[in-house]
Amino acid sequence: MNAIDIAPHSMADLSGQRAIVIGAGYGVGPAVVSAIAAAGATVISDDADASAGGYIASDGTPTEFIDRCVEKLGGIDVLVVSSRPVKNKPVLDMTSEEMRGVAEEELVLPALQMQEAARRMVQAGYGRIIVFASMSAKTGVHHDVAPYAAAKGGLLAFARVLAAETAEHGVTVNGIATALFEPQVKTMTEEKRTRLKGAIPVGRFGRSEEAAHAVLFLASDNAGFVTGECMNLSGGRFMD
Repeated sequence: MNAIDIAPHSMADLSGQRAIVIGAGYGVGPAVVSAIAAAGATVISDDADASAGGYIASDGTPTEFIDRCVEKLGGIDVLVVSSRPVKNKPVLDMTSEEMRGVAEEELVLPALQMQEAARRMVQAGYGRIIVFASMSAKTGVHHDVAPYAAAKGGLLAFARVLAAETAEHGVTVNGIATALFEPQVKTMTEEKRTRLKGAIPVGRFGRSEEAAHAVLFLASDNAGFVTGECMNLSGGRFMD
């Protein structure tokens, strides 16, 4: 099967939009940056090697980072918070410092970034916030990812409350929960890949372009009546 084209479709015209993509250098992040740019938006990301868009380092506080991006873009219409590498370790083996670190990186930091972006969007009367979570946040059955799953679950809860508080101001906030995608499984052994693939009803891993198309829909005007939701991209492995 040929790779999915990430050129813009009529359902995802982001012409004139100003977008920030955080976590652009890992997993599906590069495809998300490319897709948003191809759909007509001006993109800034936190990864210098992203295939499209400008770059601003994500150092400093979340407010300072969003400030620098907004200053360069002249505003903000779309914020995408993509996934970062999972820190795998049995929960009984994790130190309190490690658990706090995961919570800070996977919950507190992105929540503050979303908060700051939402403030700007509410003032402007329009905005789209899209945050990547994980199936582990919903299922809770994956080994060695307890703090990560808890943080991602908390981030989804935060997104729903933020959605409720900002909906009347023209801002939507949605999540995307991904299962196993090609970028994350490339380093696995063939035996493990085969075993994991067997648990996915569609019989394959997800592709970065598919995650990017989900972002394009949620970022578009066609998704203006969708907020506080979490889209499952699991190939049928998890349904709700």
